[in-house]
Amino acid sequence: MIGLINISHSDPLSMTFSQEEIVRKSAADNYVDLKNGKTEIGMVSLVTYLKNKDALNIVKTMNIHTRANSISAILVSRFNHIKNNIKVNVTSLTKTSEFYMKLVLEKMGISYEINESEYSDCESLLENADYALVIGDDAIRAYSGYANILMDVGLEFSKLYGLEPVYAVSATRSNIEISETRIKDLNRHIKDSRNYIPECVEKNYLKFHVKRELIEEYYRVMDYSFTDSVMKTIEFVKSLMD
Repeated sequence: MIGLINISHSDPLSMTFSQEEIVRKSAADNYVDLKNGKTEIGMVSLVTYLKNKDALNIVKTMNIHTRANSISAILVSRFNHIKNNIKVNVTSLTKTSEFYMKLVLEKMGISYEINESEYSDCESLLENADYALVIGDDAIRAYSGYANILMDVGLEFSKLYGLEPVYAVSATRSNIEISETRIKDLNRHIKDSRNYIPECVEKNYLKFHVKRELIEEYYRVMDYSFTDSVMKTIEFVKSLMD
């Protein structure tokens, strides 16, 4: 069993598998399933993998990264600009986008306070804070909402550090070995996923009530392949966390 993330960025990839082969949950739940032996391979957030790298092995295949702009990791606000000394509400669902945002804000010389919220939607995150980090499907929905989108976190990270933002990687327990044949099969799924992008564009621009062009760009910048650029970003983040 393979654990994929239950966000629209994984839709084309999930459609290459039968329902019996995969389970789709949050990155955090995928980690729990992986740790408990419910899945053989699980897609977990990059920061979660690096925090638990002694118990996990990375599988150099399916991952979630973008070539530059991420679209689905955004800083939003009631204001139309970023002030200093800001309070930012963030969802507890992932720590990787938060990690990139902190790097960007620090590079910009902006001091901040992070507050973890039980909510993930834009409206709830902005209820008691002037700024919010919105990720995943909630970020896509935010493009049709009232909030000001001040920053594409992935794009700013890419511009400042010359790296492609990696959000999630495939991992297995450290005592499990994944064969090269298995990895080749998973890479075939990555290749086949491109065939489903037009269908996912059609479905999701209607689902999120946003412009078709936004969803087209969303899938255009998304990549599941394990490239040298992905490894460079992983090593960079690892160097900061060690």
